[in-house]
Amino acid sequence: MAGVLILPVPEVLSAAYLVPTWLDAAAARERAMAELSAQVPEPFGSLAAEMLEAGTIRVGDMQASDAPALPAKFQQYPGVESRLVESVASASHFIVFEATWRPGWPPVHEAVTRACAAAVAADLRQPVVDTFVPQVLTPEHAIATLPDASARFKLSDWVLASSSPAPQGAWLTTKGLGRFGLPELRASNVPAQLGEQWDALMMGIAARLLSLWVDALRTRDGETPAEVASSFDVREADVARAHGIQPSGDGKALVLLTLDPATGDSSDSFLTVQPPGDFPGSAGEYFAQVSMEVFGRR
Repeated sequence: MAGVLILPVPEVLSAAYLVPTWLDAAAARERAMAELSAQVPEPFGSLAAEMLEAGTIRVGDMQASDAPALPAKFQQYPGVESRLVESVASASHFIVFEATWRPGWPPVHEAVTRACAAAVAADLRQPVVDTFVPQVLTPEHAIATLPDASARFKLSDWVLASSSPAPQGAWLTTKGLGRFGLPELRASNVPAQLGEQWDALMMGIAARLLSLWVDALRTRDGETPAEVASSFDVREADVARAHGIQPSGDGKALVLLTLDPATGDSSDSFLTVQPPGDFPGSAGEYFAQVSMEVFGRR
């Protein structure tokens, strides 16, 4: 169907968080039950405790050699303190909190497992490893990123945008939309001088796409795929909302997404930002125009 993306909906989504410590699984579960009420505000303190007691949240322990590999880029994310990275890199043993949940809003599986790991990490004064990105978090920051009672949270705490240089312009990709069951976003041939603006724009596109996705999940019939508009306006307000700040303008621009499905078991599907078919200029000119329409001359 023209103008619509047909997206498969995963049956369940998985989340896993690690804490470097010699505690075994039983001791870690007991510590989490004791610390959730003291460390994690409502509603996720009580919800995590209930799910932990019911066995919906699984607790395990593992040797560092069995933990997910941490790529070199892992250490380059802004705001990651070197002492936290070193604590993770030098650990010989981890506890792990895991949960699965159906796609929907809010991402309950992510929130409760992050809450459990952060509660234990706060008590032990250790960092938390979010294995999805992956990234290292202080327990205080991990707790502060949890959804509030109205299921609101700052998307930039859960989805990251990164860029890689290329001969024709930068490649930009997100990491974190998979937590909600969506493919990640990507854009190519973005002029280098627009990199900072397009890092922000990718988050705004992600915020708008996520709103459309949640609406599609609520209205779809049974086990059918979800239908999401392939083109929509991204607004300065979407960018601001993704970063948890107040909008300062009313700019907007039309963006088009195409689905690039995975080509094998080891590859990922992406939603690629493209110029509309009737755009008269190059990809670089399109990215510049979007920046101007959304942000003005700032």
